[in-house]
Amino acid sequence: MESSRVLVDETFRFAPIPILVEDWSGIRQWVDDRKAEGVTDLDAYLDDNPTAIQQLRDRHHHFVDANEAALTLFDAESREAFFVVAKALLPASRPSNSKVLKAIFNGETACQGERTLTSLTGRTIPIVWRCSLPADPARYARLHFYAFDISEYQENINRLQVMRADMARAGRIALVGQLAASITHEISQPLSATRTSIEAAARWLDREQPEMAEAMASVRDAGRWARDATDICHRLRGFMMHTPVQARLQSAAEVVASAIYLISPEAGAREIEVETSVDAGLRVFVDRVQLQQVLGNLLLNGIHAIEATSDARARKLSVLVEPEGESSLLFKVVDTGHGIDAMLLETLFQPFATSKAEGMGMGLSISRSIIEAHGGRIWAESAEGTGATFCFTLPGAKAFAA
Repeated sequence: MESSRVLVDETFRFAPIPILVEDWSGIRQWVDDRKAEGVTDLDAYLDDNPTAIQQLRDRHHHFVDANEAALTLFDAESREAFFVVAKALLPASRPSNSKVLKAIFNGETACQGERTLTSLTGRTIPIVWRCSLPADPARYARLHFYAFDISEYQENINRLQVMRADMARAGRIALVGQLAASITHEISQPLSATRTSIEAAARWLDREQPEMAEAMASVRDAGRWARDATDICHRLRGFMMHTPVQARLQSAAEVVASAIYLISPEAGAREIEVETSVDAGLRVFVDRVQLQQVLGNLLLNGIHAIEATSDARARKLSVLVEPEGESSLLFKVVDTGHGIDAMLLETLFQPFATSKAEGMGMGLSISRSIIEAHGGRIWAESAEGTGATFCFTLPGAKAFAA
């Protein structure tokens, strides 16, 4: 019997997984008391009593033991050194502690969650923890928590996000490159008008009796045209900048309008009409620049598809946005091009898949990664010869009237 106890102790002590043993018996009794009082919604109770978790930790929670792997995780030289600062290293945390409380309250047999720890040396450690919940309340005096260090996993996720952001920016730069000719034309118009207005002002001032009123009008016109050119440059710079992803609630109509602004010179040069149908009250939760990029890619693809169509059908691009259920919006970009072959539809969003001889096939792949990163999905619908419709969903809703 004694040898068996020693074996169990050594198995715990030298297990490769960090294990903390904690006394939750008082907390288990507290949960049972709340249920006896008639509490049915623990989350609501904690909302009404925001200091409850801190009070439970102070009065009813104790650290009992830690194995060698746990001490190593916290950079502690001994169990004694760890227990001196354990409460400071593992303070009350509603997101983490409430998972255990709710699992006990609901009679579950296990629970798990994520948490970021700080070691004695100040090292930050992201972990996933797991705990088995016994049926016998007496066994809550030695509750075992298993910790899994996910630092390397988190670093890989962070690197992936950086790579995704770099890929998206490269896609935006490529998109602007495709629009370079029409953008140059768009900027040259206000610049030419600025020069014309300034030259007109000079002529009004060069007369024997200078026409000050006319000269000032020409100068004001020059200022207005210069501001237009500056505005175009600012919009392009904002579109191409290397900024962090910032998803927030946006006006769907405004983001659609900004994307159409980007491709309108290209559409105008090819006499393609662009129309929209977007309820002004729709709000979408998204990074504005990345949604501009997705819409810009789809609209430019539509322009190319229409341009490649030789029949006399209407040359039109349409952008439609409508609610999709209670918490999503459905975006549609519709063109009147020649449509997409059914076989190509299956691989359309894969990297390097393209039907254009000069295309790299990355625009739609990048668009898919952006939409999926926002929790949406993207697909295409088409019957050859009848145009194509690109659809995607994003989190959003119709704003409530004030």
